[in-house]
Amino acid sequence: MQGMKRLSLMLLLVAFALMSHAQHQQKWKAPKRPKRPKWEAPKQKAPEVIDVWRPYSVSDNWFIQLQGGVSLSLAENMRGHKFQKIWQPMFDFSVGKQFSNAWTTRVALSYKKQKGWASKEAIATSSLLQRGDYTFQMVTAHLDEMLSLTRLLCPYNELRRLDIQVFAGVGMNYSFDFDDKVDSWARYGYPVDATDHINLGIRGGVLTMFKLNDTADLTLQGVYHVVGDNYNGVQHTSKSAYDSYLDVSVGVCLHLMDHYGNSRFYKVRRWEATSLRTAQPQVAHLLDAEKQNEYQARAASERVAIGELMNTRISFYIDRTFVNDAQMENLRIIADFLRQHPQVNLLIKGYSGASQHDETALRQLAQRRAVAVQKALIRHHDVDPRRIHIWYDEQAAPPFPMQGEWIDGVVFLMEERPDAP
Repeated sequence: MQGMKRLSLMLLLVAFALMSHAQHQQKWKAPKRPKRPKWEAPKQKAPEVIDVWRPYSVSDNWFIQLQGGVSLSLAENMRGHKFQKIWQPMFDFSVGKQFSNAWTTRVALSYKKQKGWASKEAIATSSLLQRGDYTFQMVTAHLDEMLSLTRLLCPYNELRRLDIQVFAGVGMNYSFDFDDKVDSWARYGYPVDATDHINLGIRGGVLTMFKLNDTADLTLQGVYHVVGDNYNGVQHTSKSAYDSYLDVSVGVCLHLMDHYGNSRFYKVRRWEATSLRTAQPQVAHLLDAEKQNEYQARAASERVAIGELMNTRISFYIDRTFVNDAQMENLRIIADFLRQHPQVNLLIKGYSGASQHDETALRQLAQRRAVAVQKALIRHHDVDPRRIHIWYDEQAAPPFPMQGEWIDGVVFLMEERPDAP
């Protein structure tokens, strides 16, 4: 009996425990609410701005080079002679075109004198040769392909002055007008031929250019030439022999004006709406129509107010100084205003963003912007130079604040024309 009671008691305790556990599991709890994310206004994406090269045509980026220096023959029998005895004058004229910022093609025409020498053994055994030296003249023409190491390896900087280029070329060498004494040497058996010689030639060299201004460069050039063996009138016994000579010259390179009115390759900044002009003709049409309406409204709003600024101003991208295509329309408004109001002169005032620390005064941006606008008005709109003058201040704050990637770098102050008709 005792055992049965104990067993019954244990079963009751187990059943109670199971019921308690079941009630504990069935107890309901409210689910936790997830935290709501904090609302933030959507960020406005700024238009994509990229630097691209201005579009150039076949007639743009041509240049001419004028150089003068010395030519040194490195042919046979020249070894051991002093420099002042073997160098001869040379002159070089080149015309070329830049196909990209780093790649250039040019055609070079040269005139030079050369000196030849008989062998020392022959001079020692024959009094006929006397000193053994003779001169002749040469005209060369070469086609060169040039590569700018500076522009290829260094980041774009329109203010950089030093440019180092390497080049290789192929052309023709024409030797003529040998000294008369060479004929007498030939009659006595010395192996020299005084007739004219035309030889294929190749060359390679280095051209260093130092920018003087926007149009001109100072140049220093060294060229090594390889030509046919008989260019100096002496034929080697080996058919595979060749001769060589070295040219060293200094000169000037003049960059011709392109259709923008500049003389060098420049980068411009394009934003995404501009890129749509080529991809979406309908968008391009709408953008152009909107711009034209804006220009017409601006031109209609201009009024004569001596001592005040015109509403029209010229904008520049940060660190840029040339007048882009869009701003040329603003220059047209300025030129039309001057034609319609002969009693008004304009003071072109140039500014940089140096006062807001977005640009540096050392770049002379204010001066270069004012000069660029002055030149554009004269070249492209035939404005009388006496009616426009420039003023600039690299440190002064511009009248209008900077807007993102651009600055109103040039404004126009109306002045009374003293000699008005």
